[in-house]
Amino acid sequence: MDHATRSDELLYWRDGALEGAALATARYGAHEFGRHVHDELVIVMTEHGAGQCRTRAGSDVSGPGTVWVFEPGEYHCGAVWEDRTWHYRAIYLDMDGLAALSAVFSDDSRNDRQPFIPPGLYHDEQLCGLLLKAHASLDQHGPTPMMERQANWWAAMGMLFGRYGQPKPPERDGGGETQKMAHVRDYIAGHHSRDIPIDELAALVELSRYHLMRAFCKTYGLPPHAYANQLRLIAAKRLLASGHSAADAAVSAGFYDQSHLNRVFKRAYGITPGTYAALKPAR
Repeated sequence: MDHATRSDELLYWRDGALEGAALATARYGAHEFGRHVHDELVIVMTEHGAGQCRTRAGSDVSGPGTVWVFEPGEYHCGAVWEDRTWHYRAIYLDMDGLAALSAVFSDDSRNDRQPFIPPGLYHDEQLCGLLLKAHASLDQHGPTPMMERQANWWAAMGMLFGRYGQPKPPERDGGGETQKMAHVRDYIAGHHSRDIPIDELAALVELSRYHLMRAFCKTYGLPPHAYANQLRLIAAKRLLASGHSAADAAVSAGFYDQSHLNRVFKRAYGITPGTYAALKPAR
């Protein structure tokens, strides 16, 4: 059980028994999570207390016996419920992890589709208990043999995807404005390392600045500048994971300086870039 990193509230690690998964335990008192996005599938199981989370679909409050699922790219924010406590365990499945699940659970021999669970809060005490058991057996200080860790993991994943997994719905064609917003989104993705003026984006799709900002926020849940900032965070995470210093990652990803990256990164993910950089891939 490999490469743990600690902050005041969070402990992150990877486990050599798994592929494409990072794990975390969190012990929060009063705390607020800024609006952010993950490029992994995130699964959160509450052990004690409660947390409130807001997504584009609305607001909900977790508690013991619940499982929260956030799909990659889903924007969310939240806080510890009523500033009390929230203790939870979390699983972060990247593209390799999802591909490994697909290879096990897919009936399609071509194996070209990722498993999908509709995002949201699931009230399922049995599932939550099994996920917590699997997660606890993967604790970095635990003596659990690898075969048992893997058996617990696949039993929990099998229940999760067996009960709630379904074919991923096709993306809807929302017409001309949706296509324009997709064009803006892709343009931001290709140029997020620089400060793109709104006028430049508006001219790209021949809309007024006001119309562009309103339509983009309606489509993606964030205004263009906040969307670009989330792409910078994801770029910084990947640079840090590949061995770049926080200073280099900040500049390359498009942040003003390392201090700017530190503030935004800690507010979004609860840990500093340096703490995240110490989380090495499992061998």
